[in-house]
Amino acid sequence: MTPACKAARGLAAGVAVRGVRALHAETEAVAAAMTVAPDSRRTALMDNLVAALKTAEVWPRLDALFVMAAHDAQAAGVNWIAPEGAGLTPVNGPDFQPDLGYQGDGSTSYLETGFVQASWIKYKIADHHAGVFVVGGEGTGTAFGNSRNRLQPRTSGGQFLTRSNNTTSDQRPVESGLGHSAMSRTEGERYQVFKDGVVLGTPEIANASLASQPIVLLGYGTASAPAGLTGWRLGAAHFGAGLSAAQLAVIHAALETYLRGVSAWPAAD
Repeated sequence: MTPACKAARGLAAGVAVRGVRALHAETEAVAAAMTVAPDSRRTALMDNLVAALKTAEVWPRLDALFVMAAHDAQAAGVNWIAPEGAGLTPVNGPDFQPDLGYQGDGSTSYLETGFVQASWIKYKIADHHAGVFVVGGEGTGTAFGNSRNRLQPRTSGGQFLTRSNNTTSDQRPVESGLGHSAMSRTEGERYQVFKDGVVLGTPEIANASLASQPIVLLGYGTASAPAGLTGWRLGAAHFGAGLSAAQLAVIHAALETYLRGVSAWPAAD
């Protein structure tokens, strides 16, 4: 494990669970948007996640944070960054399991995010990131994106495939599609690829112009119907402005801490 990842794990684990002290306003807003209120233990886990992302200055750079490993299907669709908004829309019945999230069928089901690339506020041409945390399922399809922006956790050839605002893909060998797969671009000529908070590589693929295509989860959006649908189960997903390697390590550690807290992810050895 890299020093940055160790530090990120320490930050996420070191945030105090809030007992009688007030919750962060952001946590209160997310909880209020859930039709079925989270219990105190879950609320503490939620607040720890919020605290870690705010401390690392990740929170203000997000367009969306969907924590699908929730206690209730409606709660799983709440966008923590804009909890009063529409949130996720399940299409053709992706399977929801409490504390595990949504799984596609690899054929017809997926999740609409409500975002169209050209209208994103923080996801810019040369300043963007995206990540998905796969907690189960199987498949070789795309877990996030549209035709120019994709996260495919593992292809049939054992590769993690990404596209960062371009029709040219990068592929890196991975042992499994499970875990946290992410990418981040903060300059025009190259971007970084991450697996579980660690940099896998820096593809020298320049960004292209933005396209008016929807972003979906459990597949990728096109000008018509979504394609590349997958059977992975997603516990969380996020996207927005570009993040540094240290910030990606923090968001990985913070999400992993939450997912372990709800038993969506195995406990550390």
